[in-house]
Parts: sequence; structure tokens; C-alpha cells
Amino acid sequence: MKEHLSLGFLGFGEAGFELARGLHSAGAAPIYACDKTTPDPTRSLWLRNRAREAGAVYLESVGEVVKKAQIILSVVTPEASLSAAQEAAPHLRPGKIYLDLTSSFPEDIKAASALVEPTGTRFVDGAMMGAVPFYGHKVLIYVSGPYAGEVAQILNEWGMNVQVVGKEPGQASAIKLILSIATKGFEALLVEMLLAAHHYHVEEQVLFALNQFFLKGLDSVVNRFVGSDAVHAGRRVEEMKSSVKLLETLGVDPIMGKATLQRLKWSASLGLSEYFKGISPEGYKEVIQAWEEIGLFSKHKG
Repeated sequence: MKEHLSLGFLGFGEAGFELARGLHSAGAAPIYACDKTTPDPTRSLWLRNRAREAGAVYLESVGEVVKKAQIILSVVTPEASLSAAQEAAPHLRPGKIYLDLTSSFPEDIKAASALVEPTGTRFVDGAMMGAVPFYGHKVLIYVSGPYAGEVAQILNEWGMNVQVVGKEPGQASAIKLILSIATKGFEALLVEMLLAAHHYHVEEQVLFALNQFFLKGLDSVVNRFVGSDAVHAGRRVEEMKSSVKLLETLGVDPIMGKATLQRLKWSASLGLSEYFKGISPEGYKEVIQAWEEIGLFSKHKG
């Protein structure tokens, strides 16, 4: 049997709206929300209508929401994570749960936890790992912290997809930020690539060729690219120099190209081509093992 659920959203932008609407459709109630992004009356009216559309009751302050809700979901912007926890803290009580979904810097998540935990409220770090407008409240959410399992059990009963990834606050948010290195980086790479492709009116052909790398799935791409980088980064430096020169010739600032060139030079400097005797390893795990064996990670241990 589903547990009675009262929810409170701190922040009611796209994520808050979609999560609230999905949970409301699953029968969760009551749902409360507030948003302090602006005192503008027009936006305030829009937020009230938006909350009503999602099946939520819009309240004027963080304190009001926190007092009424059993589970508080902070979906403010990352830079507002700490201030939201600070404002919520005086109104938190034992028995409540505070789920921070802001994907903030891990140290900020720990600081938010330090504000919440003394009140007796259970703090959980969470990170949404997909497009909320597409998946709604069923978006994959990673959670971490001592109470992550409890939160996952409660919310999954209402159709959510919450998965525990660790026992320490900050682990879930770290995963999101680490993933962003690739997702946001790939976004920037695509922009730079298309800027060059359009000069030659070959964007369709370039995208078709790029798609061939992904035909066997992402796992295959990761294993192939990381394994190949370990052995062949050195000879790819020259090719990347030509790519950078091409962009400069076209008047396109090769921001990502220059960064790629530096990373290739770094990979080549590790000497892994000799380590693997010139033969690309089958998968990325072998490369990580090589990184460990040459002492790459020991340099960063405190």
C-alpha cells in the first residue's frame, strides 16, 4: 500500500512543474510549491496558474511550504541551493525529508546537508539524469546519503525512477557534473563541427559519417575511443592540428579543437602506447587499470 505523501517544491521552474504534474497524476497529494525567482506580479500570477495546472497549491514562502510538506524537493538553480536550505532550516522538523535535486557542487551539497541535518530532517542528495520535460516524474534520479534508500522506496511507489548510488551526500551530484563533461562537451563539439561543416555545405555528410560511430551503441564507442586514445593519441595530434588550422582559416574560433589537441598531447605523454605494446586494448576498463598502474591517481590523493 502506498504511503501517504505530502510534497513541497522549492523552486517551480521546468523541473518542479514536470515532477509535480507527474506525481499528481499518480495520485500523490497534497503538493505545495513556491518560487522566489522574482517578485514580478505578472510572473507570480503565471506561477500560480502553472502550479494549479500541475495539481499543486502555490504558497508565498519557503517556510509555508516546508511546514506543510513531509518531503521537500529543492529544485532551485544550483547557485541557490545553499540559500534555499538556509531559508528552509528554521522550519524543518524531525520526520521530514529534504531532497536536494539541484545538482550543485558536491561541497555545496555537503554544506546544505550540514544546515538540514541538525533539525532532525533527513537530507538526501539527488541528481536528475535525463530530460525532465520528456520523462516527467519518471526521469532517472540518482540519490545518495544515509537516507537515500528510504527516499527511493517512498518515491518509487509513486512511479518515480529513483536509484541509490552511494551513502555520502555529494555523490549523486558529482555523477551529474561528471556526466556533463561529456554531454555539454559533446554539445559544444557539435556546434564547432557544424560551424565548419556549413562553410563547405557538407553538414549532412558529416553527420551521416558521425552516426556510423554509434551504430553499435555507446558501449562500443566508449571502448573503442578510450582504448584507441591510449595507443594512438600521439599520431592523432597532427590530424587535430590540421583540424584547428582549418577552423582558423574559416574564421571559426577553435575553442574545442584546441582543447582536444591539448588532451591528445596529454594522453600521448603518458606512454601508454608502449604499455600496451602498440595494440589498442579492448575496453576502457583496461585503460583505467593502466592509469592506476602508472600512478596517475596517486598524484591527486590527499
